[in-house]
Amino acid sequence: MKKEILVAMDASTQSRQILSYITDLFGHEEDTSFHLASWVPAAPSIMPSVADSRNSLIPVSGQSNKKTKAERFLKQARERLDLQGFTPERIKTSVHVSGYNIAEAIQQHTAKLLPDALLFGRRGLTGLSEMLMGSVSASLLKRCRATPLWIVDGKVEHKDFLVPVDGTLPSLLAVDHLAHILAGRNDIRLCLFHCSSLFGKKVNCKPKYFYKQWNKEWCNKHLSGTDCLFQGPRTLLLDAGIPDSNILILPEKTDLEEAHGIIRAAKRQQCGTIVMGRRGMGLVKGLFGGVSDRTIKHVQNLALWMVG
Repeated sequence: MKKEILVAMDASTQSRQILSYITDLFGHEEDTSFHLASWVPAAPSIMPSVADSRNSLIPVSGQSNKKTKAERFLKQARERLDLQGFTPERIKTSVHVSGYNIAEAIQQHTAKLLPDALLFGRRGLTGLSEMLMGSVSASLLKRCRATPLWIVDGKVEHKDFLVPVDGTLPSLLAVDHLAHILAGRNDIRLCLFHCSSLFGKKVNCKPKYFYKQWNKEWCNKHLSGTDCLFQGPRTLLLDAGIPDSNILILPEKTDLEEAHGIIRAAKRQQCGTIVMGRRGMGLVKGLFGGVSDRTIKHVQNLALWMVG
């Protein structure tokens, strides 16, 4: 099945790291194409720029002919992928002129294009900088909840995936997205992992909560019993043609804070990408926010796929 990934890019170091990530994971996957896009403001911003321009998807203000510069960068990005063996039909490029709110423009374009995922890079801001000015990547995390988000933070060195599971619908939807993207792949190891909080509630799988997404018979068979946390996710991956030998179920862990436990497991297993679900805006997330929200704040030199 054909997949298209929308990639928000600029001339930053983070965008170059994105190209490396794409090449390592999808260089020979002919059914996965990429739309490289850049957004430039129509007029100079009245707001101050971030302290380090590499933190932002917004091009540096004051540049002459921003659109031409963006087109030149995307041309170079395409040429780099060409050298890595990407066929021309797998790569599209486009530059969009927008207002100051780049995140809103990206979100609207994503809603119109309906890609399989939106991919962008992130360079961490200091707490003060983010509080005062925010960032495009932080705004995208808040705005784009209907489309899976792939966030690359730094240099990703490993191809394998860590998949935290917790028996919830967002968790299983994240596995379903992963199964769709990696269908038929036999070159990547997928680690299913559950980390519970010391003060968290015990997981109680309830198949009826999944009937709208999968049929009743399938849910009752694969989402119940003592192995409900892992059986459903494993079955989705197997049904997508991923070999059983590539699926590893890790021992369950208990940690004071789940997000740190997830990141530690990813590094221990040499997984470069974490795939996890995110709950809806209206759901209670606890005293310290949701696990996915806390995970994105602490990942370094990893990619994080977030699926709503």
